[in-house]
Amino acid sequence: MTINRRTFLATSAAATAAIGTPMILRAQPSEYILGVSLPLTGPFATAGQLVAPVFSLAQKMFNDEGGIAGTPIRFVTEDSGYIPNNTLANYQRALANHGTDMIGYFADSTGAMKLIAPELRGANARIMGSTSFASELANPAENPYQYLSGPTYQSQFDILLQNIKDAGGSKVAFIFSNTEFGRDPIEHGKATAERLGLEVVLEESTKAQGADIPTHVTKLAQSGAEFCILQGYVTGVWPQLIGGARQFGLPVQFKGTFWGMEKFIADRITNEAGPILDGYQGVMPYRYFYDREGAPRYETYAALSKEMFAGTPMENYMSTWALQTMCGLELAVKAFRDTAEAGNELTADNVAETLSAISDWDSGGFFGGPVTMENNAIGTGRVYSYSAETKLFTPTSDWLSV
Repeated sequence: MTINRRTFLATSAAATAAIGTPMILRAQPSEYILGVSLPLTGPFATAGQLVAPVFSLAQKMFNDEGGIAGTPIRFVTEDSGYIPNNTLANYQRALANHGTDMIGYFADSTGAMKLIAPELRGANARIMGSTSFASELANPAENPYQYLSGPTYQSQFDILLQNIKDAGGSKVAFIFSNTEFGRDPIEHGKATAERLGLEVVLEESTKAQGADIPTHVTKLAQSGAEFCILQGYVTGVWPQLIGGARQFGLPVQFKGTFWGMEKFIADRITNEAGPILDGYQGVMPYRYFYDREGAPRYETYAALSKEMFAGTPMENYMSTWALQTMCGLELAVKAFRDTAEAGNELTADNVAETLSAISDWDSGGFFGGPVTMENNAIGTGRVYSYSAETKLFTPTSDWLSV
């Protein structure tokens, strides 16, 4: 064929169109990739190791249901050591290895989400969930591709403070770790307390590990607080604070937020230190896994857990941390599927638009009823109380939305 100007332009236009063809019009990938970073080593390795197996469960379940518009998904997991720069490197490597086949990512900390956020631009943008409930992430204008699978820490404080107000409380203390995680809801909590007519009589910052328990407990005793909200801890410090207060004979009622509400940890403390956590309360966005009546999605997880995790602690119980991950994955996959079923490309912009518009979603059991995404978060939860005798957290409030 003779190449003249007309055929050259036509050929060039066709090539340009092929290069610029939207994802859905290019060759369908054999599988979609969702990258994952977890703290499989480091200070939060316990949480990471309890969460890691649910990605296998999720992969099997979603693919048994048809994947995304018939295309299977595969999770690719790497260790971060709970170091945000490692998570950033994992994300960049996954993007380089899988290109447009990678349609989403799951990060493991607020720090990692903030570090990766500037990377989510143009062709590098991907939908990103995480283990974080950081309040500043619930801002679609600043973080259009990142979302939370429950209430922000500020919303969790709102729920606890309303619960304290409803119980007739008047004086409350805030004890929190000296981390971004710990400080997140403090200023907001002070404003909420003032609005509710509660007096914040102590704001006490502690080390995230190795805190000076006697000093902090003494300050709590001197404050005259009736209630104390603990924030910014996972496995350590918060049980020691409660144990120290019990030894001191303080009648303070302690309340925690999501990361201080895991049954595995409460049971271990009870086994080692006795019933010091009896009556301890806190806010949970989700039902506990053993509360499966009328929760068909939990029943599906339970059947798969028995099949896939026989002989492990996960055979009969899914941790709260794992439930948070599953809820995040359910939201992402729903957004992918809804976007594809609407005939739209699985671009980050299209999926983000679908995700942010999720309304009256029946989650199959996570929440008390249908929920709606607002500012890329779900502002609902209820208060649970731990019994050292039954070793169960049971609800003490209705579902509260903020």
